[in-house]
Amino acid sequence: MKKLLRAILCMILGTLMLCSSAASLVSSADGSHGFYMSCDASVADDKSDGFMIDFYSDSADALCTYWSNANWSMYTLPSIKKLGYHKLTGGGAYAGLQIRGSADDHAGIMSMWKYDYVDKKTGEAKSLYAKALYGKTTTYDNEGSGTSCVMPYDWKNDQWYRELLYCWTDEETGYTFIGTWFYDYEAEKWTLFAYYNTFLVDSYIKGDIGQFLENYWESYRDRYRSFRYRNIYFLPHGEEEWVGSPAVTLRSDGNPKAHGEAKLGVSEDKTYIWGSVDGGSAVDTDEEIRVSAVLKQDKTPALGTPEIASFTLSGNAKSPKASWAMTEKSTPQLSYKVVVTDSSGKELAKKSGTRPEVTSVDLGNLGTDDYKCEITVTDVFGKSTTASYLSENYGKTPVEPSKPTPSHGEESSSLLEQQPSGEQTPSGASLEVSESSKEEKIDESGSLWAQLLMIPYLLVGYSLPIVVISLVALAVCGGVILLVWHIKRKKKK
Repeated sequence: MKKLLRAILCMILGTLMLCSSAASLVSSADGSHGFYMSCDASVADDKSDGFMIDFYSDSADALCTYWSNANWSMYTLPSIKKLGYHKLTGGGAYAGLQIRGSADDHAGIMSMWKYDYVDKKTGEAKSLYAKALYGKTTTYDNEGSGTSCVMPYDWKNDQWYRELLYCWTDEETGYTFIGTWFYDYEAEKWTLFAYYNTFLVDSYIKGDIGQFLENYWESYRDRYRSFRYRNIYFLPHGEEEWVGSPAVTLRSDGNPKAHGEAKLGVSEDKTYIWGSVDGGSAVDTDEEIRVSAVLKQDKTPALGTPEIASFTLSGNAKSPKASWAMTEKSTPQLSYKVVVTDSSGKELAKKSGTRPEVTSVDLGNLGTDDYKCEITVTDVFGKSTTASYLSENYGKTPVEPSKPTPSHGEESSSLLEQQPSGEQTPSGASLEVSESSKEEKIDESGSLWAQLLMIPYLLVGYSLPIVVISLVALAVCGGVILLVWHIKRKKKK
């Protein structure tokens, strides 16, 4: 009986799996019509470190829709030579936006297909999967295998967004990293979505970059789907200036098994290209339709600047931690460098990295509380900004009461230099004063006595012979002053 029940259960599960696979195949073939676009990378000599494109959609209830704003391949020849990835095949990647199972279930996506290769040293067949260092990672095995980040991103319909794709060599590992960011034009805010370690070296984006619109679940094929694209730019490999790529070609899939009325075109002002499909229409566009255009756009994009909102140090000199934050409207961080020096300029600590999400670092034991900490943040567009933090004791040298220091001696010298000198009185000038200035002269005399009486206090900390000699000199000077004062007083009488 138990064996019979198990057999029936296995049959049911097998049937469900078969139906699920069939549904997956049907959804790709029998959904609404899709679109494909290509952006010309010849402006970057088919070698680019970055790509940007603006996206817009007004189809709010387009459930189970994927707008891939970038499909690309990576350059692999250096990895084959340097890392022994013999007979390397596969690869490819895509990134964009989605509406999933409900109208408010908006998400972003970035996926990397795996590579297959033969290890040159061992002859063993292996697979190479990119690893997401920022973003929730899943693996997939439909339409190829790879690694994917599919996460909520609250993008809105009826407004423009920019998607940025950028790759760089990581300072720590030497591997090529690649990430994607979204820019919300309404909020004027950049968001880091995800980035990967490709485990490739000296790599970059190779060739043209494509886009597509896909209804990935056939049950929702009757929905209206749309898109617009504008402001297309490439960053040539190894260069600093972005260049425009306004030449685009857009086509429908021409799939007779798909459904809906497909349309495409260019805006009247030539600033964007658009496409739409109404899956519920009685009209079915089975033939391929196509449009090519050269869009109107600036030669170089407006990029903004990096802005540090705050920079602080917490902890103590033995275990300080530097933390910083960028303003909401800042361009996105790519790398950072934190340098700590004392007031003499000696370097006490240095930390740096090419990690866009890192906003704090431990600096280790500085050995002193006399320090200056400076951070430099460089954004994905190569622009930098700097901020500093000074400790409370920066530039202050502790003074020991029992031992005079140069600063103490300098202060004493300074006070002595301010004493009135006989040379300051012009030759032949009368020492007598008028009645109107008697009070002023008495004040000056009092000031003189006060300054003379300050001398013993200035001698604290000096050797005994110097103190004795100084006191004797003070007594002699005092006697002379009293004698002169007495003679002058007697003459007046």
